[in-house]
Amino acid sequence: MPLSNRNCGSFAHSWRKRCMVRRSRSVLSVCLLVLGLTGCQTLPNPWKDLPPPATVLTSAVPVWERLATRRQELETLRGLARVRLQVATREAALDDTVVVMQRFETIRLEGIGPVGQPLFLLIADAQELALYAPQEGRLLSGAATAENLLRLFGIALTPRSLQYVLAGDVPMPVLPSTGVFAYRARDNLYAWQGQLPGDPLTYRIWFEPYDLQPVRFEMDDLSGRLLLQVRYEGFQPVNGFRIPSRITVDQPRVGRQVVWEYKDVECNTRVMPSLFRMRVPSGTPRTAIEDLLEPEADRLPRIW
Repeated sequence: MPLSNRNCGSFAHSWRKRCMVRRSRSVLSVCLLVLGLTGCQTLPNPWKDLPPPATVLTSAVPVWERLATRRQELETLRGLARVRLQVATREAALDDTVVVMQRFETIRLEGIGPVGQPLFLLIADAQELALYAPQEGRLLSGAATAENLLRLFGIALTPRSLQYVLAGDVPMPVLPSTGVFAYRARDNLYAWQGQLPGDPLTYRIWFEPYDLQPVRFEMDDLSGRLLLQVRYEGFQPVNGFRIPSRITVDQPRVGRQVVWEYKDVECNTRVMPSLFRMRVPSGTPRTAIEDLLEPEADRLPRIW
């Protein structure tokens, strides 16, 4: 059954029409937190001049509890977004990208052209990632790894981590239980820094002081070099959740920046399981994503 007739066209077309939008035990640890988190003042901070929270938290436990509850309650997300990718001196945009997610387990990304034509369909779960582009006439499939998503889309995140990001969450499937947490009065933000069990990377997260939403996430390698930065802006109430309307993903090591701007988004609406099944025309050739070369820093990935 042609993808352009059922799997890609009708659902996306209807969306196109609807669119209009651990705690410190030493002084040294606290100092490291302050030194490591001073950069937030260089970014837009709409909370800086607002009143401080009525009760200032001294532990990150309520923050993690809030995120854990949110993850349990957010069952589906559907949205229409403009996606822009910057690679070195080049830039490209997908004006209409349909996003469908279910329980942080499966994701569907569908690119729609200016006259409603299907550009690509990407479907992934925890194990497998697949991409079909009608103009190429072949199905690309492979493991759901950050390397493969980088090859296809330009984002060095696993599909599951990407789902957390697109829902306004942090790309950490397991939330931390230790680390250094503090309220930064100057910025009117909470800040956490730490590591995860068995993970040598260092993480930093800033939270706004009222709803405890993450507003910035950073990840460093062993040498302290920045691997990933995610910024969340323009929070809007959506079906009982606060969803950022703009999400910026910076990846200095691979030389890419991807910006997602939601035009429309819904939470916990009905999603048909069939949306996460890849249907392609009979006889479509298949290629392993792992056989593709990773895009160089000055080149756009395949679907752009």
